[in-house]
Amino acid sequence: MTRDEKPGEHWQFTPGGSSYLVDLTRERQIRKKFVLKEGNFLSTEDVAKILSVKDEVVRDLIRRRELPAVKIGKAYRIIETDLQVFLNERYTPHMKKESPENHAPEDDEI
Repeated sequence: MTRDEKPGEHWQFTPGGSSYLVDLTRERQIRKKFVLKEGNFLSTEDVAKILSVKDEVVRDLIRRRELPAVKIGKAYRIIETDLQVFLNERYTPHMKKESPENHAPEDDEI
């Protein structure tokens, strides 16, 4: 960098190439996922116990890219927040069907 250049001025736009800002945004999104705190990662066995399913079911969800995970060697680790998002997306609330006798009359029904 020369004396007259300001930081960040030394980049070029390349047509058809990936822009600097797009690459930077992607990198920052990835970094946000890996804020390390103790107990933040779960094994497939831990997730299987939480969900009351077999370990293989969890590994299948990971392979089908339904449950995000980090592969370390031969093992997968699931970030707690990713598991929470996975569960929230699949939550189906139980809605009681309103019975006719509990149905409040509409204005035009009176």
